[in-house]
Amino acid sequence: MSTFLLSQLLAALAFAAGLAAFQFRARPAILRSWSLCAALNGAHFLLLGVPGAATLAGMISVRFLIASFTSDRRIMVFFMVLAVAGFLATFTRPVGFLALASTLLGTWASFQPNDRTVRATLAVCASLWVVHNAIIGSPVATVMELAFLASNAIGWRRFHGRASIAAAAPKTGRTDDEPERYDCD
Repeated sequence: MSTFLLSQLLAALAFAAGLAAFQFRARPAILRSWSLCAALNGAHFLLLGVPGAATLAGMISVRFLIASFTSDRRIMVFFMVLAVAGFLATFTRPVGFLALASTLLGTWASFQPNDRTVRATLAVCASLWVVHNAIIGSPVATVMELAFLASNAIGWRRFHGRASIAAAAPKTGRTDDEPERYDCD
């Protein structure tokens, strides 16, 4: 198998891991799946001879993995400082500010203890990447982020949609297990 084909296989596996991430309910499982996605993307970039992107993806993989075990704010700040330093070292175009905003927001989200906060914030991050990727003219990356948004929405609906609907419904004093009773006079 050629290096290019292997890189594309790794990218496809990364895409699958990213889609699967939002189908887990638990925050640690979501973050570990994103860690796998970023690691596979890093290997993909390395095989394509893009060491800068590979390094960034590796850093993101480590960030997601560490965040799956802790929500320590000091570690979060460390990764934010690292992201800003990397941004300043590689800044070339104003569109990069969208990537930086998404990276900082994603870092913040990774260290939040509630999966709803993680999901909602990562949806904003994906939206920023959609805009970024459209501006730089990468239709595949744009579609990939749109797919991540869709997967996030499906996961949200699966795990929180029914609960949100149930919470908004009027209280009848009965449980869903009890049959409705109709009294006739």
